[in-house]
Amino acid sequence: MEKTLLPSRSGRMRTVWLAVSLLCVPLSVSALSLEQAVAEAIDTHPRIQERFARYQSVDRDQRAATADYLPQLSIRGQVGEEWTNYRTGQEIDEQLTQDEIGVRLSQLIFDGFRTSANMKRLDREAEAERLGLISEAENLALDVASVYLETLKAKDIAELTFNNVQDHENILEFITSRTERGLASESDIAQVAARLANARSSLLAATNNLEDQRTQLRSLVGHDVDTLVKPVPDESVIPATPKLALQRAFDNHPELDAAKADIQAAEQEVVVNKAGYWPRFSIEADAVQGHDIGGFEGRDEDARLLLVMEYDLYAGGRDTARSASSQWRLHEAKAVRSGTLRQVKDEVELAWRARDVLASQKDVLRTSVDAATAAEEGYIRQYELGRRTLLDVLNAKVELFLARKNYLAANYDQLISSYRLMNATGQLGYALRVAYPEGFVKGEE
Repeated sequence: MEKTLLPSRSGRMRTVWLAVSLLCVPLSVSALSLEQAVAEAIDTHPRIQERFARYQSVDRDQRAATADYLPQLSIRGQVGEEWTNYRTGQEIDEQLTQDEIGVRLSQLIFDGFRTSANMKRLDREAEAERLGLISEAENLALDVASVYLETLKAKDIAELTFNNVQDHENILEFITSRTERGLASESDIAQVAARLANARSSLLAATNNLEDQRTQLRSLVGHDVDTLVKPVPDESVIPATPKLALQRAFDNHPELDAAKADIQAAEQEVVVNKAGYWPRFSIEADAVQGHDIGGFEGRDEDARLLLVMEYDLYAGGRDTARSASSQWRLHEAKAVRSGTLRQVKDEVELAWRARDVLASQKDVLRTSVDAATAAEEGYIRQYELGRRTLLDVLNAKVELFLARKNYLAANYDQLISSYRLMNATGQLGYALRVAYPEGFVKGEE
């Protein structure tokens, strides 16, 4: 029976060696959904651990600042030689070994609002760090989603390229058979062999790209992953219009909230640095007991309860300079928020536009695949009837391969654009149903 251009078992078997790295994977690695991959990355990735440590550090600074509100209690002791020489009144010339122990209690009453403003400043700084931590988690989730889908895309493209190699092997087998019967020439074999070599080269490149994507995914989640599950984005999270998407981003994006908290912290720093213009009041209680003090032998006791006021009449311009410095930091914080607002707006608009364009492009590419499929089938039938050349068939197969590859890539790119839009509106973690670890929520350890 005469061979045809239909796929053959022997053609498939000859290509198995080219796909070993694509098809053979460790048995110990298990399937991992996108949601699981994102959760694992947030739990373990150094980027998140670094930001969490920074947040915890600032939070502890805020707690330390509360100490200024509380009474301060200290104890002091001393012992040593004392030489005393008085020439006025009672003449004393003594060398005694004196010892003294005392306790001091002080309570701040008023310090120009420095302590209260400093506590508020640190509270806002801690909140900004917490929101920055959530933003980092959102961005990491987008990185994981992008690499996860790029890995799936690379796998599908590698499989598509593998099938393309099989098709060319079948054609080579078919043309070789026809040449042996005098129905084709050696140049036809050379032409198919050249196309087959290109297809095999593309398979090697596709397989290498797949391994690269797997490496990137391992870097994000912390371990090798074999089986991936194609995710379905929660489209209900995406607003109906670009205007609504922008409003949602302005309402929910953690970077904007963090920038707002930074402004509030800078405002409190202005208050802190104006405290030098005010007097400071405190209550101080001292009790001291000693022996052989001041050149007099025997026991000595002293106790005081004082209302103390301190006021800097001149501090070398320090308070003025600090106040001006904090005002400039406030301007800086406002400028940062303005820049963040622009950045979020741009990200939403770019993500929305990319998603729309890719949806339209996918429809066009679907038509291209259908047309290329019909053309390939028609060219094969016409070739077998002698109405088309071998080159026509090979070109038709290339067109179909590229059409399928482009459609496949656009399909995954559209999925990535959906997750990118969710990230731009500050809702990617919610869309993926990711529960943030303890400590991400204010007030948790």
